[in-house]
Amino acid sequence: MLSLLDLELGVWVKLRNGEHVLIRKFRRTDGDALYEFFTKGLSPTSRKLYSAQPLDRNLVDIVVSEVDAPDVLRLVAFHGERIVGYAYWRQQLFNPKVPLLSIAIADSHQGLGLGQAMMELLIEGARLKGMEGIELHVLKHNQRAIRLYRKLGFKVVGDTDNGRQWIMVLRFSDDER
Repeated sequence: MLSLLDLELGVWVKLRNGEHVLIRKFRRTDGDALYEFFTKGLSPTSRKLYSAQPLDRNLVDIVVSEVDAPDVLRLVAFHGERIVGYAYWRQQLFNPKVPLLSIAIADSHQGLGLGQAMMELLIEGARLKGMEGIELHVLKHNQRAIRLYRKLGFKVVGDTDNGRQWIMVLRFSDDER
């Protein structure tokens, strides 16, 4: 059984191409690698799918400043010294037991099972913290991501962003895995 300490120390995952990546909690010292991931690891298309806000040094500084925040769980996946995946959930003010999840995988590592591995670790981390489920928002045309989310048990519960994004939720009480 996974523990929060496992997330702190890291979990090795073998990808479909045979590579091994280390997934662990984000640390204060990961800021430069995260900036490089945002600016070089993601194509312009991937950046748009991940976030409407600029993925710049200012955002990285905010992420680093929140490294010890109790209402956020941030994970990074390393291949060597390079971040190839970044994912997190943050508790929401209006529904603190169902945090909002976000994930980005480097273009070089998409389709290899890394996104699923990171999502599974975030889901388990939410369970360990006593959450009741996880919510995410996904652009309606991002079919690859939607297939993964459905595979993990997420269900569409509505839309947002003037109808451009689905709201999907995984409720742990509904989860039969």
